[in-house]
Amino acid sequence: MSTPLRILFVAHGWPPREQAGAELVAAQLAAALARRGHAVAAFAASGDPAVPPHVVTRAAVDGLSVTRVRTAMERADSLRATVFDPRVRRLFDEELAQGFDVVHVHHLLGLSSDLVEAAKRSGARVVVTLHDFWYLCARGQRLMPGGHLCSDIDLSRCARCIAGKRAKWGARFVAERGLRALRELPGYLAANLGKRALRRRMEEYSAALAAADVVTAPSRFVLDEHARFGLSPSKARFVENGVDDGFVARLAPRAAPGAPLRFGFVGSMLPSKGVDLLLEAFRGVAPGRAALDLFGTSPWDGGALERKLRARHARENVRFHGPFAHERIADVLAAIDVLVLPSRWYENAPVTLDEAALAQLPVVVASHGGMAEWLERRRNGLAFRPDDAADLRAQLLRFVDEPGLWERLRRPAHPVRTVAASAAEFEAIYAA
Repeated sequence: MSTPLRILFVAHGWPPREQAGAELVAAQLAAALARRGHAVAAFAASGDPAVPPHVVTRAAVDGLSVTRVRTAMERADSLRATVFDPRVRRLFDEELAQGFDVVHVHHLLGLSSDLVEAAKRSGARVVVTLHDFWYLCARGQRLMPGGHLCSDIDLSRCARCIAGKRAKWGARFVAERGLRALRELPGYLAANLGKRALRRRMEEYSAALAAADVVTAPSRFVLDEHARFGLSPSKARFVENGVDDGFVARLAPRAAPGAPLRFGFVGSMLPSKGVDLLLEAFRGVAPGRAALDLFGTSPWDGGALERKLRARHARENVRFHGPFAHERIADVLAAIDVLVLPSRWYENAPVTLDEAALAQLPVVVASHGGMAEWLERRRNGLAFRPDDAADLRAQLLRFVDEPGLWERLRRPAHPVRTVAASAAEFEAIYAA
């Protein structure tokens, strides 16, 4: 072990309340660094509705000190308010006053765009890990509500993309200010209509990345995309996600699957994840041939999308299991034979794919973004044309119809990086 460091992790959420891929990666890495003798803490956004806005709560989570700041994205009255929050910045400065050698930023959603620069001014070494496109896109995934996937960043299109949000922000601005809004409205409209606010957003996040000492990402695709829009290649470093492989010991030896073959989706049911596409692709598949098990829900809308999909796709061989605690991942993966990730957006490096590889499950993924890069490296699955239900169905049925395909694809050609190995690599990055 190198000299012990004081390390602060920054994220848009922290388990157990938030446990999507990025939050799990951050929390598992933090725990692994703590096991290596470093003093690790976390500063995270919280959307807990039971806590008033900008109230700080502190708790020990798996032995780590976690400071949560209740942010209020739902009360934003402009694009600017979703990016910059001086009250969060002041709370972060108080946290930095404890004195940290390293600040590792995993996400700034719900926090404030100037936290990277604040960390740098504190004297800490600063690492930023990119988990999506939040620094380039106001939605984070470069996917418009109508389904258009943005291969480029066009601020005119961005303005159309967030038009609905702008209407809600404007209505909230007027409602909260009453008569005072009449006096302030001209300035508000000048600052928020058109591309001005979007350009300012990109400039501030570009400054954040420029302030960091190192910018890492678990896919070269995401690094290259940020480099296209200004990230200095000298700062960029590809570092694979580290995955906690402790669950593997709880898996029973896996035998060749019987009939019906069990396909599975595991994760958050966001529209960008393409769960509806998977269900459409599964239409017409006879119950005796294959089954589809879906693990997860849509927390962003209180489970409304999950309930809608349940009602629309109620069939004998389609089973919705609802949300699950990540501690049950071994049981979840043991219940399926092939993992399917049909995402419409340019996924970065989904943790579920790594977990499936550790469990020796073949995968089916959309052939773009970080998923295509991941599959080219692992070679343990099939790819389909993005957003094409017919081609997805064809790839699923290959596992049903081609003897030996499941066995040939179940073992990844490239090993999954463990969280212990990732911690050692980041330790070296921090030191350098």
